[in-house]
Amino acid sequence: MLYHYQGTRPMGITTGTTKTRIRQIISRQVISVTPETPADEAVATMARAKISCLIVAEKKRPLGIFTERDLVKLTNQRVPFGKRPIRDLMTSPVVTISGNLNIYEAYSLMLTNSIRHHVVVDHGGRILGLMTQSDLINHLGHEYFVELRKIEQVMTTGVMTVASDAPISEALGIMAGPGISCVVVANQRMPLGIMTERDAVRLVAEGVDLETVKVGMVMSSPVLTVTTGTTVYEAAQAMKREKIRRVVVVDKEGRIEGIITQSDIIKGLEGRYIESLKEVIRKKENIFQQTARELLDKTIFLDNILRSSISMAIVATDSALKIKYFNPVAEQVFGYEAASVVGRSAADVLILEEIAPLSLAKARETVLSEGKCTFPAEIRRDGTTSYYDGSLSGILDKQDKLAGFVLMLNDITERRQHEDTIHHLAYHDALTGLPNRILLNDRLGQALASAQRTGTRGALMILDLDRFKDINDSLGHSMGDLLLKAVGERLRGLLRKSDTVSRMGGDEFVLLLPSIASAESAAVTATKIVAAFNKPFVCNGHRLSVTASIGIADFPDDGDDAETLLKNSDIALYRVKEAGRNDFQRYTTVPENEGPLEQQKRGAA
Repeated sequence: MLYHYQGTRPMGITTGTTKTRIRQIISRQVISVTPETPADEAVATMARAKISCLIVAEKKRPLGIFTERDLVKLTNQRVPFGKRPIRDLMTSPVVTISGNLNIYEAYSLMLTNSIRHHVVVDHGGRILGLMTQSDLINHLGHEYFVELRKIEQVMTTGVMTVASDAPISEALGIMAGPGISCVVVANQRMPLGIMTERDAVRLVAEGVDLETVKVGMVMSSPVLTVTTGTTVYEAAQAMKREKIRRVVVVDKEGRIEGIITQSDIIKGLEGRYIESLKEVIRKKENIFQQTARELLDKTIFLDNILRSSISMAIVATDSALKIKYFNPVAEQVFGYEAASVVGRSAADVLILEEIAPLSLAKARETVLSEGKCTFPAEIRRDGTTSYYDGSLSGILDKQDKLAGFVLMLNDITERRQHEDTIHHLAYHDALTGLPNRILLNDRLGQALASAQRTGTRGALMILDLDRFKDINDSLGHSMGDLLLKAVGERLRGLLRKSDTVSRMGGDEFVLLLPSIASAESAAVTATKIVAAFNKPFVCNGHRLSVTASIGIADFPDDGDDAETLLKNSDIALYRVKEAGRNDFQRYTTVPENEGPLEQQKRGAA
């Protein structure tokens, strides 16, 4: 049996550490032996290779592990090695991890399991490599030590020491204790050397008499030391440079104060790891975290939803469109609490104007065939309309099978209002709100095209206010602006909804009648307008009297393009002005030999 950790991918930490997978940094040159390998041969292999552990395996599948620590304990217990198969002495079951784990996950497991080695396997359980504390520290990078934490904050103060004349067996007895990987050989607290688990492997392999040989004869000397006040970063650099796993800490006089090991450095990172996890939790909604812990079948939804911006309304459903998740923004958008809709059909809850039940079903079919469906959506509530960019996407499980759907709505109401405002300003007069020249030309073009297609008639009128300048000069431009607005309102009240009242600028208005029964119909309308302008306008308490002069051009008789019609209606307006204003005239062609009086009569005909 194996203890195996596949891992879940922590979301929210965006550093390179979480993106790096264990398979990218592990030691792949793993030395392994078969279960039947004699123990003394296995120990000799460890000593020659200067490695901290052997993996016991068959057909590349790990069955157990034999470490320096195991050897120290067995030696202290006087367990004979000899030709016994290593399977009798190995630690089993072995803890394995997936190569897909990131460094934070491997670090967490190393703390949880209190071990220094993890065997890394592939999906088939075959050995990929070995993950050690050294691999972890080397790849975490020095940025984790830039806080300049002092070595005193993480070192172990209870240093185990022996005298140089003590037998090796005494040192091994001390090292067999829990959490002790070495002893310092000292004289009056002054370090002379050090004996480690690696030394124990070498001595056993060489067949040294552990009872008679003194520690001082086999210890590693001189021992590498650092003084108190040294940073953890400097200690880690020293270990890396010397390829060792521990450093003795001394005071200014050289007396032993403590010892720092790779395990101490790993534990020193725990605060940073916990803070990183707290940051994840702060950034994600509590409901996501709780669901991920409690219900395995919900993780397929979380994996997809958490990748989306939670500023959007998010609704997750199963494959039958039953609601599984309803985020707080969705509660605001649809006016339901999550607790009241989870488990209900999405078609019963979603009140989108553009996504009725039938449309929702069609969107679902689009997702099934194309993977995603985007659409505009509107929600009308309390007399107001909100606009959204919507999308419906499929949620795939780890076997890439459809497990549900996620609906996301992004509120674009403010953007839509800005766009509507810009569009209105582009096609309407800023003062009166009437169509401007651009919109008039567009509607006139459509009217002319329709007339040519159907044989209908229409008319174009240019209206000019008589003596408007006098009002501007006497009462000011602000009063003139109020009058222009009032004129626009009165004209709109006199014409049909299908007609267009536009302002060209100044006191000039253009009226488009896209469909009239006959030429006399335009004259009837013009007569009504002239008569209506004989009634005063009331602006800010002032009664203002202003009359109108109108020039009329019919189409297609007086022109079949916009430019000709505007020119001919302007000619007719000029004739009205010349004849005394406060009237209208239709455009007529005038022979060159006709005098002014005859021209005026023809124009009034």
